[in-house]
Amino acid sequence: MKKRLLGLLVLAAMCLVTCGNEPPEPFYEGTPEDDAQIDAILTNDYPELLNTTDGFIDSYIYVNIPGVSVADPDRVFRADSPLIKQHIDSTRSVFIDMNRFYDRWYSKDTACTVYLVDTFAAEYWGHVDLRIVGHYDSIYIGPTGDTNYVLNTIDTIIPTGDDAYYMDEFSGDGRRLVFFEPLRSTTPMIDPETGDTTYALIEPFEWQLKRISYGRYYYPTYGTDNPYIYYVALAVPGTTRIDTIWASSTDTTYTGHAMNRFRHIDSLLEYSSIDSVLVTIDLYDDLLAPQCAFYAVWAGAADTLPQRRQLGSFTTGGRGYIYPSGQGIVNLYFEVVMKDSYYYVNPHKDYLATVWLVPVRMN
Repeated sequence: MKKRLLGLLVLAAMCLVTCGNEPPEPFYEGTPEDDAQIDAILTNDYPELLNTTDGFIDSYIYVNIPGVSVADPDRVFRADSPLIKQHIDSTRSVFIDMNRFYDRWYSKDTACTVYLVDTFAAEYWGHVDLRIVGHYDSIYIGPTGDTNYVLNTIDTIIPTGDDAYYMDEFSGDGRRLVFFEPLRSTTPMIDPETGDTTYALIEPFEWQLKRISYGRYYYPTYGTDNPYIYYVALAVPGTTRIDTIWASSTDTTYTGHAMNRFRHIDSLLEYSSIDSVLVTIDLYDDLLAPQCAFYAVWAGAADTLPQRRQLGSFTTGGRGYIYPSGQGIVNLYFEVVMKDSYYYVNPHKDYLATVWLVPVRMN
C-alpha cells in the first residue's frame, strides 16, 4: 500500500511540473509549394549543382602505368584457369545512365536539406598494348605436402584491331547535399524568454540556396576496399596560395574546406584566368598509393572542352597540373583508381575507385 501511495505521489508531482508547459515546437514538414519552389531554384538558377556526370570523359587519354608482369602471389590458381593480365596505354570513361534519389528534409528551424543521391552505370574502356596469359599446368608438392600449381608457360600477345580494346561495365554511387533557408526580416526582435536576438520569417516563404556540400562517389560502392583520400591541395604556381580540402573536420569553429561540411554558396573556391593549378592528392594509407592511378578532371562549362589528366604518382599519392577553364560554377573532380582493375582480365578485378566532386567558381 505504501509503495502504491508513493507512486501516486510521484505521478502527481510530475503532473504539477509538466502541466502548463507548452509542447515542444514541431518540426516544419514543408508543403508542396515549398517543394516546387526549391526544385525550381535548383533547376533554373543552379543547374550546374545538379550535374554530377560531367566527370565522365568520353575520349581516350594517355595513361602511364608500370609494365605488366606475373609475380609469385599470382601463382595460386587452378590448372584449368589461366591467369590473363594486360597492360593499357590509354583509357576513357563512358557515362551510360544515372538514377537519382532526390529527397528533401525539412527541419525544426524551418530549413530544408536536399539530398542528391546518385547511382551511376558506366563503362571503362582501355586500349591494350600487351597481354600475357599464364598457364598453370605443372603440379608441385610443397614441403608440407600441399599441392599447388606453378607457372609453366607464358604467352605474350600484342593485340591488334578490335582485340586491342577492352571494355568493362561498372557502377557507383554517392551523394551531395544542398541547404536552403527562407528569407527573414531584417528587423531584429528580442526573444522574451531567452533574450536572444531573432529575425522573423517572411511569409509566404521565399526560399534561398545557402550552402552546399562537396560530393563523394564510390565505384562500385562505398566500402573498406575503396581508396581513402585524406586531403587534396590546390596550389597556384607563382603565388603563396594553397587551398587544402580535407576529408573530414569535426571542429565546429572550422572555416576551411572539408568534404563532410557544408560550404556557403558565396564562399566556394574561386579562380580567375590563371595558367595552371598544381593538384596534390594524398591518401590516408601510404602503402596503397603505389597501387593506384590518380586523375583530376576540370569539367569546365558547356562551351568548353573538359579536361581529364593523369597525375604523377609519389610516395603517398598523386601530383600534377591541370588548367582551369569555363565561367561561373564548374565541377572539379579528383579520381583515385586501383590499378588492378586495369591489369586483371582473369581473374576479373572490379573497377574500384573513389571520386571527389568539388564545385569552384571561375571569374
